[in-house]
Amino acid sequence: MYTLSLFLFIALPSETSSFIGKQDTTRIAHLVEIAQQKHKERLPDSAEYYFKQAGNLANQLNSESGKLLFAGNYSVFLYDQVRFDEAMEYAQLALTISLRLNNRPKAAAAYNNIALQHQAKGQLKEAANNLISALEISNEIKDPTHRDLSDRRKYLNNLSSLFLDLHDLDKGLQYAWQSFEIARQLKDTISMGNSLVNVMVAEAMAGKLTDAVRHGKQYLSIGRSYGDLQMEIKALNNLADVYRMQQHYPLALETFSKALAITPKSMPGNEVYTLSGMSRVFKEMGNTQAAKEYFEKAHKLAVTELATPQLVDLYKDGADINEALGDYKQALDFHKKHAQLKDSLQSQETQKTIQELEVRYKTAQNRKQIVERDLKIVAQAAELDRKNKWFIIFLFSIFLLVFGAVAIRLLNRQKRKAQSTELQKKLIEAQLAGEERERERTAKELHDGVASILSAARLQINAMTEYTNTGAGFQDVSQLIEIAVREIRNISHNLAPEMILKEGLGYAIQSFCQRVNKPDFQMHCYVIGELPELNKSSQLTIYRVVQECVTNVMKHAQATEGIVQLVEEQGRLMITIEDNGKGFDTKLLWTSGIGFHNLNTRIKSLQGNLDIRSCIGKGTSVFIDIDCHAHTCLDKSMVEL
Repeated sequence: MYTLSLFLFIALPSETSSFIGKQDTTRIAHLVEIAQQKHKERLPDSAEYYFKQAGNLANQLNSESGKLLFAGNYSVFLYDQVRFDEAMEYAQLALTISLRLNNRPKAAAAYNNIALQHQAKGQLKEAANNLISALEISNEIKDPTHRDLSDRRKYLNNLSSLFLDLHDLDKGLQYAWQSFEIARQLKDTISMGNSLVNVMVAEAMAGKLTDAVRHGKQYLSIGRSYGDLQMEIKALNNLADVYRMQQHYPLALETFSKALAITPKSMPGNEVYTLSGMSRVFKEMGNTQAAKEYFEKAHKLAVTELATPQLVDLYKDGADINEALGDYKQALDFHKKHAQLKDSLQSQETQKTIQELEVRYKTAQNRKQIVERDLKIVAQAAELDRKNKWFIIFLFSIFLLVFGAVAIRLLNRQKRKAQSTELQKKLIEAQLAGEERERERTAKELHDGVASILSAARLQINAMTEYTNTGAGFQDVSQLIEIAVREIRNISHNLAPEMILKEGLGYAIQSFCQRVNKPDFQMHCYVIGELPELNKSSQLTIYRVVQECVTNVMKHAQATEGIVQLVEEQGRLMITIEDNGKGFDTKLLWTSGIGFHNLNTRIKSLQGNLDIRSCIGKGTSVFIDIDCHAHTCLDKSMVEL
């Protein structure tokens, strides 16, 4: 399926400053930085100009580090411009220089870049060989940095895409999840999203369409949250193709059209996916003429913009469309191209070679794990000895501090300041606790009092219905009472969300969002990764904050759709609530927004930050940032004195 696009990662040369050994090479680095910025601004001609300037200067100075900096980054640029042969040349140059300088991380990045050029040209055995070399070097690093782990994640994700090109869905999904797990450990939300692309593709190819849609929407939400146009286009294209597989053709065409509308000409390779996807939708709908029109547009772009493995399904569609239109000569030509390319990509020899390379990689990885385990045992013994020495020093330091008059004075001053802060915090907590107790009392009275009375009334009416001939009228009253009972129970659950104490914050918020859904309003909830374990009081306050925001959307926004997203990043809980409603003037919040002041008070009690952005006619976005360290549950075993 050619429309579902994998996410391949070029390994960018890390930390430009590490290449700068002499003052002259600083000029090379500066030119490369300008070129990279022009590339981000989608000005390819300007970017290439500055890259060429950097390369010429590196050759004039005969600087090996400068040449490596230029070659690695220029290879990335050329790959993005679908100039695979040129990209291969500079990736190989970067490999040669990095091996000569014995720079192993840069050598791994070069192997990865070479692998991507081979994969784009359909040379899967060569791609696998270079990719395994990159992973072997990455796994040799004893104390990997954040950057090293980030590169390793990219290599695993690229290995996933390679197996998906071979239609080995189990291994493709396996390595995609390994890549996702590293991104989760690094708390890198964008990388988590990019790993989800290959997860989504593998699920769609395996027929798990519901899971594919769920992961696709998460990826789209991340792309839009971070303003990443490439991620948004790729998510829309992949979601549209899954909708096609579900036979939701109008929704598929609408989603493809959204992708086409935001795809710039300076990002080659994206438009062809959209056009070919729309062609396939029209073909399955039976509109063969429209299918051919979009196919011809896609085929014209594919000649220069599409990687070889993605041409397999394109040729198959060309054969089917032309055959349906009676152009058998053209259909036969596409059938031959499809069969020839498919055989070359998925031959038994290719698959066997790649499987052998994977076994080599796993064997080396197991040996490394055994060595690391032994080293860890030795390190733990050394660490224990070191802690004993530091414990003695610590006791001596405490003795000096206790008898230091200056230290006592500073501690007293700090204590008074802390008491003042604690008092303010307790006042806010007391106010919120009083509100919560009143909510619980009201919920109990509704549930145990009014709901019980209504339930008893319903039973009496049902009994009367059975022994009288006026059942129709009583049944209507009974149904109205049943609706009232359900509504009272929903209100009591919202007032006293007991599920927080049982299932956790994420489940409680997801359950609340499901309860507020109506035929004309849908509130989606995404919990990305694992949420931190916060104390119950903080969880309840966060639940109330989200509840108040969603209630405001339903009351005032006149929206048809909304999103609640929770994600933990580097010890902070990031909450986003968005809607597509009518929006409002945020300046009014500070003058007449009583609800806003209550919301702000709750967030301040959590030591968090609140940012509300809205535009008339374009919806509202609420961003909440909370420090998790101040609300984490304590493990009693770690509080011994």
